[in-house]
Order: sequence, then structure tokens, then C-alpha cells
Amino acid sequence: MVSDDAGVAVSILHTGKDYDDDFSEKGINYDFPSTKRNGSHDQNEIQALKNCYDAKIPLFVISKSANKKLRNVHIGLIEIFDNQQKKTYIKFVSLKELDISELGLVTEIQAEYKNKFDIAVGDSLTTTSAKRQQRILAAANNKPKKVLRYVEDYTRNPDIVAEALYRAKGNCEACHQPAPFMKKSNGEPYLEVHHIKPLSQGGQDSLDNVQAICPNCHRKMHFG
Repeated sequence: MVSDDAGVAVSILHTGKDYDDDFSEKGINYDFPSTKRNGSHDQNEIQALKNCYDAKIPLFVISKSANKKLRNVHIGLIEIFDNQQKKTYIKFVSLKELDISELGLVTEIQAEYKNKFDIAVGDSLTTTSAKRQQRILAAANNKPKKVLRYVEDYTRNPDIVAEALYRAKGNCEACHQPAPFMKKSNGEPYLEVHHIKPLSQGGQDSLDNVQAICPNCHRKMHFG
């Protein structure tokens, strides 16, 4: 849905402590984050908001409540994204106001879409290059439609991932070669923690069911 690593913003928290956000019953002028967090956290958050704005995806705005143990939650759409003023305006909307058809909601999970897409690619490969190019020209519009899809996922134990990476000591546990590159964010070797028996097939999220492996081996595990 988006072409960068920032993804989309799911929610923002308004506390009124650090920024002069203009909050009302109708919406909020939300200041871009400017913190002292390490790395690119602030820029990623700003880009995630921009992705919401571009794709017209709603997000939650969480604010303080009179009851200190509770929070107010609003559904909002970003109407203005101002890079110069470093602000966004998020208008609060009701569920009835959201035009789901405009958002292009597709009632299938991402895995189902990928399976159908892979089948379509296989079917395309059975035809000639000339016919494929004819269909490409006939399609005319090269700008893909944006849609929302469901993603089914599993909660994972971060300690399992961290311990697997520590155990690997920078070497792929499948091919035993050093990690192909260092992560830009922290300079650590880039490895991916793979479940030997997939969670979707009843595999355990445990140390004896994971390997820290290089991207090439990871793709081979799934598609080789």
C-alpha cells in the first residue's frame, strides 16, 4: 500500500504536555514530533502520517479523559499535511461519515491476495512475451489503485528474537555465512528470525523453533 518503510500511522497520543496542539471537539492541529529519540523515529512518524494523508486512511487520536484511568479515543482523517508549518490537521469523524468504498477496502487477507497474485503471475508466464506486452499496453494506466487489506499476524516474544540474534553472533544459522550487510539504524548485522515450523501451522514461538538467517536463506526457506 505504501512504498516506504514507515508504513502508516495507526494512532497518535495527545497529552498537551510537549506541544501546543490546538485540540477541539472537531479536530486537532497536530505538531510534527521533534524529540531527542535516537535514529529516525521522528521522521518515520512524520512519514507515516503523510502516508495516511495520501491514502486517506483514518487513524485514532487518543486524548486525556476526566477520569485519569481512562482515555478518550477519536477517529480522524488528516485533511491538511503542511510540511512548511510542520503541522497536520486531523478532523474527527464518525464511523457513518467514513466512506469505506472510497478507501477501497478489500475483504480478503493479505496472504490470500498474495496467493492469487502468484497464481496470476504463473498464468502470465504460460503466455508469450508478445501477448504480455500487448496486455500491458492495453491496460494503459500504470498507476495502481490503493486498497486496504486485512493482515493476519501473530504476537511474538521479542526476547526470542533478541536471543536468536545473539546466538547467531552475526552469522546466518542456515548457510553459516556472515550477515550480508549491517543495519543502517544501529550498525548491527542484518539477519531475519525465521520460524522453522510456521506459527500458522502450529509452530511454537520458542528458541528451538527459530533460526536467525540471512534474507537469501529466508526466501529459500519459504519459496525454494
